[in-house]
Amino acid sequence: MTGPWLLPQQDPRTRRDRLEVLTALVNGPEFDPALRGGVLKIPPLHPVYPWSCTVVDCERPRWRRYAMCSVHAEQWQEAEARGMNRAQFLGTAQPLPATEMPEAMMCRICPQRPAFSLQLVLCFRHRNRWLSHLKRHPGGGELEFERWLADQPSLPGYGECRADVCDELAASPLGLCGAHERGARAGRRCRRTSSPPTSAVIVLSR
Repeated sequence: MTGPWLLPQQDPRTRRDRLEVLTALVNGPEFDPALRGGVLKIPPLHPVYPWSCTVVDCERPRWRRYAMCSVHAEQWQEAEARGMNRAQFLGTAQPLPATEMPEAMMCRICPQRPAFSLQLVLCFRHRNRWLSHLKRHPGGGELEFERWLADQPSLPGYGECRADVCDELAASPLGLCGAHERGARAGRRCRRTSSPPTSAVIVLSR
């Protein structure tokens, strides 16, 4: 039986010197500015970590395969099966509007609340109020929407997201942005089912 190995203690000056070297490298001209700071915001056409669909002007993030959004990836598989090459497909594919935004868009009524609906540009509360209004007044068009907007009061926000690494605004009284609130719900489901979560939150930026 052998005695325990004693690991040599690192000189505090060595740790400090290494930290200074690392800080100098991060602040140097050759270090990618997108990777600096506490919250990393990756642009869609980043040369190493691109995340936008490769169809020109498509506003949706790319899927796991084919470097295209899920809709264009499915269309590409069908086109490839018909004998079309990738360049032909990319030249004829129609761009799609975003269904999610990498950064929060503010509610058109409440400037301190993020929009829940990109189509309506309304926070969660006002989006639900508008849907309830439509049930009572079916067939309301753009003019009806504008009249409804004029009667809606602005609501106070919930402050910044409580997650330490997030600079987005909170979307609910829980004090979390939409992405971290979804992550919290996934964590609760994971604890109930004892199964790992199937998704992760990635911070992206336009």
